[in-house]
Amino acid sequence: MKRMNNSMHKNMIPVTVYIYKTDPAVSSGIQHELGQKLLRTALLNEGISEYELRRSKKGKPLVFATDSFSNTDLPGETGRMQPHPADSAREICYASISHTDGLVVCAICATRPVGVDAEAPDGHKLSLTQMRRTEKKLLKQEFEPGAETALAAAAKPLLRERTERFCERWTLAEAFGKMKGVGLAFSEGYDEIVACPHETKCTENSVITVLVSGEKTESLSVSWKEVSEL
Repeated sequence: MKRMNNSMHKNMIPVTVYIYKTDPAVSSGIQHELGQKLLRTALLNEGISEYELRRSKKGKPLVFATDSFSNTDLPGETGRMQPHPADSAREICYASISHTDGLVVCAICATRPVGVDAEAPDGHKLSLTQMRRTEKKLLKQEFEPGAETALAAAAKPLLRERTERFCERWTLAEAFGKMKGVGLAFSEGYDEIVACPHETKCTENSVITVLVSGEKTESLSVSWKEVSEL
C-alpha cells in the first residue's frame, strides 16, 4: 500500500526507486556492496553511462559529470566510489541508497536532492516504550502533538501494526537526513520534514520512504522498479 503526503498537488516531481531483494541473512557489508551495484544499474537504466561516482564525508553518493574534474583531482575509474568531491564539480543527477534485511533500494531524481530509506518491520522487535523513546530521540522532540497517543492506539492490536507505523516515521526521518546529507544530525521539526514531497510504500516485508527537497504544493511521481539481477 502506498501512502502519499496530503499536500495539494501543484507540481509532480519524477523519481525512480529501484528495488533489489536479497537473502535476509546477507551481512551488512554485502548489502552495502549490493547498494553500490544497484546504483550503477540504476544509472545505466536512466541512460547515464558516463559519470564519476563519489561520496560525501557523510557517505552520501554523488554523481558527477566526467568533465567536472581537472587532472589534479586524480579521479578514479569511472563509476568507482571516490571520496571528497570537488566544490566546483557538476552533479548530473541525485541519488540515495538504503538497505535492510532482505532488501536494497536506490532512488534516482534528475532535478532534486533525494533521500530514501528502507526498513523491515519484522526486524524491529521493540517495545512500545522503546519506540516512543526512539521517536523522541529522532528529532529531540515529539514528532507531532499526540504522537504517543496515536502510536499507542496503533500498538494495541498487533506487533506488526505498531512496528509498521514506527517504521513509517523512522524511514521518513532517515530519508530526510539522507536528502540533506547529514544522516539524523538535523534540527528541523516534524512540520518541516513532512512538508517535503515524499511517498511511502508498505509491502509485506518492508517499509520504504522516498523524499525530495521541495514545497508543500509539490508532490512526487514515483516509479517503483524491481531489479532481478545486478
